[in-house]
Amino acid sequence: MSARNPKITSAIISLSFFIFSTVPLTAQNENIISPYVQLQYFKNSGDLRYLQTTLTYSSNRMEMPLSGMNISFYTESDGKKLLGTSLTNDKGIARFDLGNNISLPMNKDGFWAFNAEFSGNDTIEAGNMELLVKDVKLEMTLAEVDSIKTILLKAFTSENNKDVPVSDEVIMIYVPRMFSLLPIGEATLDVDGNASLEFPSDLPGDTEGNITIISKFEENPTFGNVERKVIQKWGVPTVSSVPVAHRALWTKTPPMWMIITLSILLAGVWGHYLFAVISLILIKRDARKKKIKND
Repeated sequence: MSARNPKITSAIISLSFFIFSTVPLTAQNENIISPYVQLQYFKNSGDLRYLQTTLTYSSNRMEMPLSGMNISFYTESDGKKLLGTSLTNDKGIARFDLGNNISLPMNKDGFWAFNAEFSGNDTIEAGNMELLVKDVKLEMTLAEVDSIKTILLKAFTSENNKDVPVSDEVIMIYVPRMFSLLPIGEATLDVDGNASLEFPSDLPGDTEGNITIISKFEENPTFGNVERKVIQKWGVPTVSSVPVAHRALWTKTPPMWMIITLSILLAGVWGHYLFAVISLILIKRDARKKKIKND
């Protein structure tokens, strides 16, 4: 019995050490944040290109941004090369502009290969995301065909210095509204890379009828996000002038109900002040009379 006691004691000590050493490690792992890294490519109407990374994490089933984090952007088409770095804003978004002076080599399939990396820190794990994008040229022409306002679209890529039409891809059409983009419709490119869409004739524009029309590749797996904008007098002119006698919150003359309500509130406030002053005067007068009477 005495020969077994040292072995049992040693086993108990080893087990205790294992339990107590793993508890802090488990608690520490639970505090480590596992981020989500999203990488997107954008090309706007002025042919300005940029990469955009969104860094977030999940907390109580809600997606929360990670701000102030340094993101490194790389091109990997011809070996890994650092393009630059950018910090995430309060929405967890970091943007890197791909200026014309930046060389972007293509891989053998004609794609640009990008990578966004977050190196991590003591509380946040590292993360990265890769993206393959092919450059595309999107053209939009507005014309009236048989008195019908028509949007003409064309998309093509370049291979061996030759234009190759893009087919069977969907392009979305929008017009800007006050808080968002209003979808007008979608058009599918044919084998020649062309598509057309009839434009509605009852959409309001500005005072002169100008309206902005936007065509987009949206989250396209090959081309990313590419858009074209054209301003045309295809909208219905709108008049937003307000009558001089009109009373509203945004005019110089406030509504009558507001004037009456404010007058009642101010009268109540100043009435309380006046009541308090009169009460103090009466109290002082009564105290003086009692003093004279007692004397």
